[in-house]
Amino acid sequence: MDQDTLLNVKQVAQYLQLKESTIYSWAQDGKIPAIKIGRTWRFRRSDLNAWLERHLKGEAEVKETGAA
Repeated sequence: MDQDTLLNVKQVAQYLQLKESTIYSWAQDGKIPAIKIGRTWRFRRSDLNAWLERHLKGEAEVKETGAA
């Protein structure tokens, strides 16, 4: 699948192995990169992958420093 493909909430929930309601909530709160087109949320796969990498690096840094 192309990195610039737009995914819907259901596809993102499956990709991240989370509930659809969590994806909606995170999108509305700006916690996950999302685009609202009309009444629907869309997510670019490349944005999600970059977001995941940032969070994974952040977790690794917390573990290394022993910070909570």
